[in-house]
Amino acid sequence: MWFTPVPQARPNLLWSLLGTARWGAAALVGIWIVLASSMAVAQPATPAPAPASAPAARTQAAVATSDPRLEKSARAIDEGKFSDAFTLVGEAVKDGRLTDTDSDWASYLTARALAGLGKAEEAETVAKERYAINPNGYTWASLVAIEVTTGRHDLAASTILDLEEEDFIWVNKLRPALIESVVGSLDGPKTALRDRLIVRLVEGRYSGPASQRVPDTLRLRYINMLLRQNRLEDAARQTSSIETPAILSLLLTDRSFEPLWAHPTIKALMQSGALLARVDRGVQARLEQPELSSSDWLDVMRSLRIIGRADEAVRLGLHALEQARKENRPAGSALRLEMARAYAEQGESWAARRTARELLREESSLPAATRASIAQVLDDAGDDEGALTLLGTMQGAARTAEVLKLTVCAAHDLGRVEQRDAAILALEAQAKAAPAELFEALVCTGQQDKAAAALGEMLKQPGSRTAAILTAQLYADPPKPDADHNNMRYRMTALIASAEVQEAVKPYARTIGLPFTMANARPN
Repeated sequence: MWFTPVPQARPNLLWSLLGTARWGAAALVGIWIVLASSMAVAQPATPAPAPASAPAARTQAAVATSDPRLEKSARAIDEGKFSDAFTLVGEAVKDGRLTDTDSDWASYLTARALAGLGKAEEAETVAKERYAINPNGYTWASLVAIEVTTGRHDLAASTILDLEEEDFIWVNKLRPALIESVVGSLDGPKTALRDRLIVRLVEGRYSGPASQRVPDTLRLRYINMLLRQNRLEDAARQTSSIETPAILSLLLTDRSFEPLWAHPTIKALMQSGALLARVDRGVQARLEQPELSSSDWLDVMRSLRIIGRADEAVRLGLHALEQARKENRPAGSALRLEMARAYAEQGESWAARRTARELLREESSLPAATRASIAQVLDDAGDDEGALTLLGTMQGAARTAEVLKLTVCAAHDLGRVEQRDAAILALEAQAKAAPAELFEALVCTGQQDKAAAALGEMLKQPGSRTAAILTAQLYADPPKPDADHNNMRYRMTALIASAEVQEAVKPYARTIGLPFTMANARPN
């Protein structure tokens, strides 16, 4: 969900690439896959070093003074039960005992339920009426969120641009995911509106509800816009703030940013240790903040994994888990999954498997995407049988392209040819919608020629180009002579080094060795 508002009186759960003629909305689907962990729901900030964490899919805070029907309505929205949500919130409103802040929340829930039922006009009317009755940051953000939910992205952009300077702080109620949805949709004839919005957000220091800095994805859009205006020095100056590994990778390799590559600021990043130092700078800056949200902790852990310091990610995760126990609250699946990944990358496969299995046992109704992520952890930790068993429980709508890809890889490793071939056949039928999953399935089954062709197609399509460009960097390191030729990293390295792939990459990017691990390319 783009926006998970909870009225200002309760803990804030309000929502957390690069459009030009070459970087449209679809071109950045890959980057949001890469940065998925930083989309965790913004939770109440907690004093460092006491990390807070809660399930990423929740849209409400469990506050004892709230009408329980509102909380049930929010849960129903999470589960797509919009009719139930509408009934529950209607009953709470009808009783007439809601506070102003609960009435704000009820208004949003009503509008969100109506939008889910396909009643876009009614949803917007509800949000507008509540904002008119009680204008504040929460009701304004609710209005923008409903405009986005109903597909009125240009209207949402105008609503943001129309904010008075003294009220611009309200924009931080909106998550970066929602902002990106708005900005990314304004291509073609709406480019001028998009550029105005980017400028206002960056120069107004938009940071979202869970951070203290402009998101790197938004800043990279701003840099791209400056380059189109031939403002090279201004663009180079903006690069000094970027600290996210995936965004640094794009800045250094995607040809959209080629004019910057000869600039001293960017050339300096190619010196030994410079990129890792830049990422570490961002990690340390976050850890020094007096308060950190669970999104901050997850981002820090992920950044440490990406730069090869999984042991430090584990240490932070253990601290977060201990803090959750002391405060008698659930640690949340997002944090525990991050712990499992860090264990796997640290080489402690037994700990990764144990964490994944405990999460499955203790959480009774995990979303399909989380269960797929657990299967990925099990596969990475060498438990192909466990991964395949879990994937087998996911049928119908839950059998997504990611599930099919994982099934292909696990079945291949176990020598279950029939099961593997059936999954890859189903995945090939979804090739246009899920090119990245098909590509990885082809790599893990050793079909190098087909994988090279699939990567070439990904590069040609704006919607998958970003993921393809990142993939081409992360495996550019030379293979070791004694490497296991069945190892996924070895296969990927050999594939990227092939003349066919290098030729396919050339129009869109350059391939260079980057000091980031394969964690950077994984959708987790």
